[in-house]
Amino acid sequence: MKKAFYLFLILNCNFCFSQFAIVNDKDGYVNVRSSAKIANNITDKLDNGFVVYYYEPQGNWANVDYQKNGKDLHGYIYKDKIREISNFKKIPLKSNSNGKAILADKNIKIEFTETKFIKANHKFKFLDQNSDIIIKIDNLDIFGTDGGIPKREYKSIEVQIKNEKIQIPASALKNLFEPNLELSEANYDEVNNILYIQALNSDGAGGYVIVWIIEGNKYKTRVEATPF
Repeated sequence: MKKAFYLFLILNCNFCFSQFAIVNDKDGYVNVRSSAKIANNITDKLDNGFVVYYYEPQGNWANVDYQKNGKDLHGYIYKDKIREISNFKKIPLKSNSNGKAILADKNIKIEFTETKFIKANHKFKFLDQNSDIIIKIDNLDIFGTDGGIPKREYKSIEVQIKNEKIQIPASALKNLFEPNLELSEANYDEVNNILYIQALNSDGAGGYVIVWIIEGNKYKTRVEATPF
């Protein structure tokens, strides 16, 4: 409980200056620049709806991390050309107990379930032959621990929008460890029928944030960031 309280403080302090956002511009896209100024420094272009993780702005410039074509990228975009996901309609937390949390309103229900991490069910890659530091689990990068064996992982995330049930695929839950279900959040873009499900997870080290995106009542993708 104490760990959750400290993580709650981290979440609120960190999100004052950094959080997930989407590109939202009248031109339908935004240019990414290598520095916080207008010059011959355009490195990329992101279309409306693209998810970025932005940090404390420098004036009107947002310092962003994002994932594209399997790469982790970085740059600067105008802050007024993005919209924070937290500005969309919030789906409140209704309950959290016994490894299960529920967010719900009259039209949307999201149920998170966690389970114990069973070491025998996974394969590990260590830093070197004589090390006990884990660098990959099941050949995937690790989120949520700082090289130790995880204690918990996601079992499932089930979503219902009105009468339609949507299952977040198991592949979208892999390598995400030490979930803090009480820190789960969700926001709904009613105009475009897009549901953003967020979480802040950690065992005290290896902290990460993640957003799963459901668009048109179908799972689309997930985006991770490690801002701590």
